[in-house]
Amino acid sequence: MTKYRTISLLLLLVSYQHTSAFAPSLIKCNSLTRTLPSSSGSIARAQRTSEQETEAKQKFIKEKESVPHETEKITHDPSLIFENTNGIKAFLDTGDKVPPPEDTEVAVSYSIDNELALKEFINIINEKDRGIPPEPIFDLGAMIEQLAGKAFDTLEDANLMFKRQMAEFETLKNQDDLNADALSEWNDPKLSHKPKVLVVGSGWASHAFIKCIDTEKYRVLVVSPTNYFVFTPMLASTSVGTTEARSIVESTRDSNPTVKYLEGKVLDVDVENKSMKVKLGQGRITEDDDPIHEDHEVIDIPYDVAVYSAGVGPLSASKRTEGLCKENVHFLKTVEDAKGLLSTVITLLEKASQPGLTDEERRKLLTFVVVGGGPTGVEYCGELTDFLNDVTGKDTKNNRSAVKRTVAPFASLGKYTSVKLIQGSPDLLPMFDKDMRDSAKAALVREGVDVKTDTKVNRIEGKNKIIVTNPDGKEDVIDCGIIVWAAGTMPLKLTGKVIEKLDEFTVKKGYKVTPGSLSQGGRIPVDQWQRVLGAPAGSLLAIGDASATVGENLSPLPQTAQVAAQQGAYIARLLNRGYDLTGSPTFETSQSLDGDADVTAKDSLFLPPPINHKAAVDESARWQVRGMVKAKPFQFLNLGQLAYIGGGEALSQVQLGNKKLFNQAGSVGFLLWKSVYVVKQVSTKTRLLVLFDWFKTKVFGRDVTRM
Repeated sequence: MTKYRTISLLLLLVSYQHTSAFAPSLIKCNSLTRTLPSSSGSIARAQRTSEQETEAKQKFIKEKESVPHETEKITHDPSLIFENTNGIKAFLDTGDKVPPPEDTEVAVSYSIDNELALKEFINIINEKDRGIPPEPIFDLGAMIEQLAGKAFDTLEDANLMFKRQMAEFETLKNQDDLNADALSEWNDPKLSHKPKVLVVGSGWASHAFIKCIDTEKYRVLVVSPTNYFVFTPMLASTSVGTTEARSIVESTRDSNPTVKYLEGKVLDVDVENKSMKVKLGQGRITEDDDPIHEDHEVIDIPYDVAVYSAGVGPLSASKRTEGLCKENVHFLKTVEDAKGLLSTVITLLEKASQPGLTDEERRKLLTFVVVGGGPTGVEYCGELTDFLNDVTGKDTKNNRSAVKRTVAPFASLGKYTSVKLIQGSPDLLPMFDKDMRDSAKAALVREGVDVKTDTKVNRIEGKNKIIVTNPDGKEDVIDCGIIVWAAGTMPLKLTGKVIEKLDEFTVKKGYKVTPGSLSQGGRIPVDQWQRVLGAPAGSLLAIGDASATVGENLSPLPQTAQVAAQQGAYIARLLNRGYDLTGSPTFETSQSLDGDADVTAKDSLFLPPPINHKAAVDESARWQVRGMVKAKPFQFLNLGQLAYIGGGEALSQVQLGNKKLFNQAGSVGFLLWKSVYVVKQVSTKTRLLVLFDWFKTKVFGRDVTRM
């Protein structure tokens, strides 16, 4: 099959050059013939003589002149004409499995109606037989429609926030009447007309959700052991003191004062009875082994709709890496992690200054090993080299971000410091284009980072020794002062419990498929509207890193802040606009849809699309949902990637969906990186604080006090 399809691809490309001038018309590619000898059943060969090729080319020229409007029958018998990709996919999926009768040959002609279909066909062949990922196809019309929708969404959110501020002024007049109990409104029977929406977590997804949710329609309660949101892309900067921790956080209560917040950690979710068990008190949502003390009260909180956005934790254990645990390595996932890293680095510098140490001992103490060549690992290496250059006065000549100190605090230690970056794959930052990846590696090497690609971590022995396998297969022992693990994440134990509860519920209800069997990487399976598969209809939504969209021709979205924030805002708007998440049409709705209501099998985990009953029966109400009686699935709009690589240089890969706009590396990329990160801060307060931190660092250098 591979041989045939590769030849077919080449022939299509040749044909395409003759037909691009009249791509909008139907192109009949009778020259492509697929022969399936039934005796072998597994080998397909392309047969095409030079005469046939000449005839085909002549035919293309004639068709170019005539520009036919209708498809003529092909003389091959039997013959198939594919005018869309669905037909092509169906044929490719079944062609090898159902061989023709013995001693017969089937000639198949592909008919491709435009240039876009040709590209899609090539993508299908590449992905199916050669393992080449399909090239994204930019659809200008769809992109304009998506951008217009985003613009209307923004206006809708702005209007909601304006009304919220007006309501806050009214609340100030009646402050004495406010109840201090976080669950007072939750349990108030007078507010039974407002559904209870319980939000788990305080990360990107939940932060975007509570910013956009209309609390005039819902009672919203956020449960999280941390009472703030963190701008995680700048944690690497905070871990070396370039920015202060308080400059990149916002209190959950400030994010939306009309939303109630309860400090606590969800221990378990009762999917069937729609209730959560919560341990009250402070903690870390990524810490699975938080002990329950006697003074910790555990309560049950019922809900009507739950939004699960607990996120993921660092890869703190692995069967493939012996010794990987939180006792041996540092992570960079939370504010506490960043503070701990800064304290440890300063401790090592102070320790290396003590008397009685040999040069070799000082070098070991000041060898910093970072595992993982993704954005977190690369950005931390860039920030760490800036910090070390700053506080030791080491090689600031070519460093655009360096501070010209009179005497650096640790000037005598510059010759002992080294940073090693270990990456298991051949390239750093795999989500960036090839030229950007190469620029990142070159910049890090220029700053003095020892970049080890194609290097596997075998085991970790304590806090100060890591054993790796180099590309040549030889083992290497690296003695160091600290190991920072930035390679991957893992689902929380709570997420695993939720999937187990979903499996129990679906088995009890007699479903043939369980959500656990659809889970990918331990993430909760959801449909295109972020509804959790297997949960009681419309009662549980999952967004952010803990969720994964499943379905035909769908693949999970990347675990990034961009995706999480867009998902949070999306489901808030679904609720604000009054969509019924169960997707079940009423009698009146069914009548108005005139048979267009979706019907799903009773034993299917998938629900019909959410529906707006008011808009379905009242045309005057449709403007509020922009004519969409059935909710559109979530669509992720990729705006690109950013990464700081140290020395006043950064990578900026800007795109709009699948359309790459431009790439910038170096000082221009650094300017874009700074601009975007300032604009993306969640409040005016944090924008000003970040700008002041940058100014302070540039003028006075980084602080080396340990508190």
